[in-house]
Amino acid sequence: MRLGDRALGLLTLLGGVALFLASMQFSPLPGQKYGAETLPEVVAVMAIVLGLVMLVQGLRHESGMALVEITDWARDGGTWAKLAAATVLIAVYCVVLDRVGFTISSLVLVAIMLWLTRTRPILILPIAVVTVLVVQFAFGRMLLVPLPRGELLSLPW
Repeated sequence: MRLGDRALGLLTLLGGVALFLASMQFSPLPGQKYGAETLPEVVAVMAIVLGLVMLVQGLRHESGMALVEITDWARDGGTWAKLAAATVLIAVYCVVLDRVGFTISSLVLVAIMLWLTRTRPILILPIAVVTVLVVQFAFGRMLLVPLPRGELLSLPW
């Protein structure tokens, strides 16, 4: 399935507007010139501008073309099954994250996602481990984002 620039531009524009409106609800940080809303608002403005550019280009160059084109991969039922599996997997990840912890649940998530995309089996575990370690270092150590430890890793060994 391929979305034309008109459709994708409109979706990007609407997503940017929704993000901007949602980020306006964030409370400011005391004593700061900027708060939690700053980055989402910047991303929202960029999305709005990008959506407008895509929409204008699509209106110029895609007159008479379909908004959505069904391509070969979209006709394959296996592709839709993988998409559904990935969606369910992310939902399960969100449910178990606090209980199992970031490290273990993310390792399982990345490994299964790699398996779904037919990554060579010998590469799945190394890629998953490196990915989780890099994300944990970047967010947990550098950005000081508190990642869930989970009940298993909180036990006194």
